[in-house]
Amino acid sequence: MLPSVTPPAEDEETRISREFRREAKKIFKFVNQPEVERYVDRTARRILSATGPLSYDYRFFVVEDPQLNAFAVPGGSIYLFTGLIERAKSTDELAGVLGHEIVHIKGRHMGRSSGPDAVSVLSLLATVLLARSGGSGGQAASIVGQAVAATRQAAYSRQLEMESDTLGTRYMAAAGFDPQGTLAFLKTMEQERALNPIDVPAYILSHPLTQERVANAELVVKSLAPNKPRPEDNETLKKVQILIRMERTNRDAVVSEYEKLVQKNPNDPELLHLLGFAQFQLGLLAPAQKNYEKSWKLRPDHLGLLREIGRLASQTGDYESAHKAFNRAIVLEPNEPLNYYYLGEFLEKIDDLRNAAGAYLNARNLAPLWDKPVFRLGQVYAKLDRLADAYYYLGRSHLLQDEDERAIADFERALKIIGDNSPRGQMIKEELKTLKSRKR
Repeated sequence: MLPSVTPPAEDEETRISREFRREAKKIFKFVNQPEVERYVDRTARRILSATGPLSYDYRFFVVEDPQLNAFAVPGGSIYLFTGLIERAKSTDELAGVLGHEIVHIKGRHMGRSSGPDAVSVLSLLATVLLARSGGSGGQAASIVGQAVAATRQAAYSRQLEMESDTLGTRYMAAAGFDPQGTLAFLKTMEQERALNPIDVPAYILSHPLTQERVANAELVVKSLAPNKPRPEDNETLKKVQILIRMERTNRDAVVSEYEKLVQKNPNDPELLHLLGFAQFQLGLLAPAQKNYEKSWKLRPDHLGLLREIGRLASQTGDYESAHKAFNRAIVLEPNEPLNYYYLGEFLEKIDDLRNAAGAYLNARNLAPLWDKPVFRLGQVYAKLDRLADAYYYLGRSHLLQDEDERAIADFERALKIIGDNSPRGQMIKEELKTLKSRKR
């Protein structure tokens, strides 16, 4: 039987999640790349769409760290380390991890493991974070020791791990991912443990790997009704891996690696696309454009490439081509927030501020928990001298970043301009009331 301890109330778990996010910002370095953020969020929300009603606003964060690690915090926050994303061989593998972590939250596993005291759960998780705060000598060793002990305490029980494997695999399969991705990632974990018997990967500490888990996952995959998975665009994963690698390694080496691959396969549209993408990150616009064009001729209307052609044309001053590329990207992928976000950047650059605001609004409506479009919207409205709108959207941006005091200040500025009696003013008053009353 699974633990039957009554978990914290759901509103308490939401508070835990918010407070943990605030503490994590002080210690972790987060990836700030729109492509990376959207890739993880898009993958996860496909899985969430198969889980039924949601009790929380799920948030997904990517931490710059080479460890193979991921963890879930009660209340809806999930953290993936770049080391885990780099080791993923497919989006299906990443979906297996995300499905697993989503079930830990949906099933309220932390509360069922640790008891009803939400504060103790938060303290336990905070201890793990302390290992990253530095220190030297005995102090650092002591902090690391505490963190390892805390991580082992936080390790989920065998039953909860198997529950997450089972339901996570079912959810990701229902969302159109290949359930073999779960098995493939478990094998990656096994390999890591074999290669690093002393420095056990952090993911294995908090999610103990056993042969029973592997056997259970195999049975789950076999039990699923035959269903042809949706073909996955692993090219996007490779782009994300390029961005991650270029943040921490010799950027030229990444370009050189893809140049060699293209030399061996000069007519491979995917490799040409990825080489052009890496070159664009380095500011090598002419060769990037050449490779994008080659890839385009071999594979017209490829999703994602059009958006990048638009960004590159914007950088080179070919605004007509940029506009055409972005508009075509939106026709092909009308529900992709990145298309509208980068269109907004382009329109802002050419001082078409009203249409830039419209593009950012579309991005915000498609991804309401993504802070970047909301922040840019606030900036554009400030340029348009629509100060009430500017303060309101800047406040929403701060709220999404868990900066409550700054959000309150901006909402109050917006309310002062709008007035208390208008319908919108009443809405902002209600938001302020909720914000000020919730527990810190």
